[in-house]
Amino acid sequence: MGRPVLYGASYSVHVRIACLALHEKGVEFERVPVDIFSNELPSDYLLLHPFGKIPVLEHDGFRLFETNAITRYVDETFPGPPLQPESARARARMNQLIAVLDNYAYKAMVGDVFAEQEKAGRGGTGR
Repeated sequence: MGRPVLYGASYSVHVRIACLALHEKGVEFERVPVDIFSNELPSDYLLLHPFGKIPVLEHDGFRLFETNAITRYVDETFPGPPLQPESARARARMNQLIAVLDNYAYKAMVGDVFAEQEKAGRGGTGR
């Protein structure tokens, strides 16, 4: 089995989640930095992710984007401790909580808090 390649920026919570899944499974991987906010996004990046987002995982000729798909693929493909609950009900609850965070809490936690702190730390004004 080949070594996976994960594309994305270290500031991204979604890239960090994918990295965490890989680390938890004990998978050695290569990380390729991609800053989607840069004016210098590689011209062929849309071949990796049609919407120009991060992360993207490549593994043995298989390409995957979307964090939830990547983490489940990592869990089901690589040996190591399971990352998902065993019972269907517990997995359903896990998926529900992930969806709630992605759909309702992400903007407040990342856009309104983290991004503003990053701006302030880089000399920006924040709110």
